[in-house]
Amino acid sequence: MKLDSVRSLKQELIARGELSSFPLSAASAKAGSATPSALPNSQPVSPLAIGVSGSDGDYRLAIRVFALTPGIQATLDRISEAAAGEVGIQLVGSVVKQQPWHQQQNRPLRIGGSVGFVPAGYTMAGTLGAFVLSANGDGFMILSNNHVLADENRLPIGSDIVQQGTLDGGQAPVDVVAELHSFVPLYANRLNLVDAAVARLANGALAQPGLLTDLGQLGGVRETPLTDLEPVFKIGRTTGRRKGRISAFELDGVRVRYDMGHLVFNDQIEIEPDPEEGGPFSLGGDSGSLIVDQDLRAVGLLFAGNDFDKTYANPIGPVLSALQVTLA
Repeated sequence: MKLDSVRSLKQELIARGELSSFPLSAASAKAGSATPSALPNSQPVSPLAIGVSGSDGDYRLAIRVFALTPGIQATLDRISEAAAGEVGIQLVGSVVKQQPWHQQQNRPLRIGGSVGFVPAGYTMAGTLGAFVLSANGDGFMILSNNHVLADENRLPIGSDIVQQGTLDGGQAPVDVVAELHSFVPLYANRLNLVDAAVARLANGALAQPGLLTDLGQLGGVRETPLTDLEPVFKIGRTTGRRKGRISAFELDGVRVRYDMGHLVFNDQIEIEPDPEEGGPFSLGGDSGSLIVDQDLRAVGLLFAGNDFDKTYANPIGPVLSALQVTLA
């Protein structure tokens, strides 16, 4: 059919109610063939969608079936007859929102996945930055920010850490993967250098140390100074894999708003988005991400940003030193 003919037929079928004549039966919804909306509906939810497929003057109706409800075959037969057989019918089943792997449950645990403490009365999530080993032989631990794992100094050592974070559906005790081991205190009345904490993996929790999904294997710690505009990368809970570039380093007087007030940080790294990639380098929820250079050597721990064109990170050396850990 011609495109205009398909469009006209589509509107005719909608107008005569072919898509709205099937309320989802309680049985089909209960069986999981379709999920009713949580919002009130003024009309029954249709198990069909109708559109157009084809190209270059050869078009047809596209019918997508979300649930096999009673009487649906008769409607499909009527639609096919009206289209003189020029129709493509596909059963697609239940359709759900797409959630990137960073916000899903990761077993084994992965760098870049959603993680966080268990708050009371609200939800939160940050990023699992890396896996580290302590000098005291305490086993594998998760590295992230103080504000991601210790709630800005407020949580006691031993507090539950879940993956994914509660904002992404994580719950205690079923999703507990670690317990808070130690953190570098944040101060409102003196200069800060790092926003960092570690959580010891629970017994039986499996991890993939050193794997940077979509980038490669972590190449250790960068020992040489950073340079202006050099490329860097991170994998974060919210924006995933992103490329940026260094816009400043050894930056003193970085003022960051926290729940506990405005805190000031010295000796920080500033990153701007890569102009060819577009979009921000980080957004809320990416806190705790490990930042690496083009050789995949760790350079910093992401902790703040303006959700537009500036991201800030603690240099990785002081982070590891303050926590007395090494990258795994």
